[in-house]
Amino acid sequence: MKRSTRIAATALGAVLIWASLAFVGYATGWTIHKHRANSQLVAQVHTPAQPGACAEATPQQGQLAGVVDIPSLSLTAPVEQGTDDAELNVAAGHAPASVWPGKNGTSVLLAHDVSYFVHLGDLKPGDLVTYRNQCQRWTFQVTGSKVVNAGDDILNSATPTLVLDTCWPTNALFYTSQRLLVSAALVANPPTPPSTPTKKGSSTTTTTLQAPAIATVNYTTPAPPALVAQGLTLDQNSTPMGTMTLTGNTSQAFQQSPNPLGLTAASLEAYFGGIHAAEQNRSDWWAAIAPGVTMPKPLQGATITGHDSPLNVAIDSQGGAVSTVTLTTTISVGGSDGGKYDQSVTLGVAGPVVTIRQWGMTHG
Repeated sequence: MKRSTRIAATALGAVLIWASLAFVGYATGWTIHKHRANSQLVAQVHTPAQPGACAEATPQQGQLAGVVDIPSLSLTAPVEQGTDDAELNVAAGHAPASVWPGKNGTSVLLAHDVSYFVHLGDLKPGDLVTYRNQCQRWTFQVTGSKVVNAGDDILNSATPTLVLDTCWPTNALFYTSQRLLVSAALVANPPTPPSTPTKKGSSTTTTTLQAPAIATVNYTTPAPPALVAQGLTLDQNSTPMGTMTLTGNTSQAFQQSPNPLGLTAASLEAYFGGIHAAEQNRSDWWAAIAPGVTMPKPLQGATITGHDSPLNVAIDSQGGAVSTVTLTTTISVGGSDGGKYDQSVTLGVAGPVVTIRQWGMTHG
């Protein structure tokens, strides 16, 4: 699902080559989920204290570059320079080989599918997209969208164009071979200065760009250290991932943030912790992550020999807060009660803590 994308311009500058292709694996891409405090996502530029003076600094890799606003999606997202996982786990990323929004050429902003750009496919021609940095704001109008194969080319326009890119389908929890590209053209109005706070001194003005206040949650599971040491992340437990479903009244703000991926990562740690605890008959480990839940008999002292179907994730929200996460898959188990089982694991979410509430297994 998560990948690094490199974009190289041809010698003629006519085409942007999508080399997406530096695939680090759907496993590690989002399990390395990082949470940066919004206070760290601040860009500052020092300029001469002259009326209207503002010098646009060039952000370095991983630095806040600007903010993208999409009113029709109720989306406001920080944009960092770079498209590695370190950037895409907390923000949309600006492809360094493309121009900045507002410049002649095609500017490319990327974000993970089940994160900021989960609803990108809902955009329609005519919808507006705004990009702002410390000094200016540009408005673009959506002209169209298309699904392409990873590695396909797009034209590098002679006029200011914005392309928003994410994996397709947008509910995939796995590395996909297709990309959704939404194109937008600059509205023919002069850029306007954004409303950003400034601090005036005797000789300089400090203009700050603050990232949008997004309430990210550092979801965890209460696995004992000895159990954690066995490896509970997806890249340490080979399992094919399926899709994510958001049910109930999950807020748009939650959906279009890093939180679904962070919650999925914590849920998988609890799930893999349950498997390790059951396989080793460690009732103490099991009780820590599944309080009051009976350990499934087919797993006690047994070994899972394979996940026979993708593991799908359903996140449910009730009363404005996420309440449960359900993981469904089909597994093969060895041992005396071995065989193929359809499995459904329900996890409860109490604030940032994720625990197992039910573990169901039926012969497939």
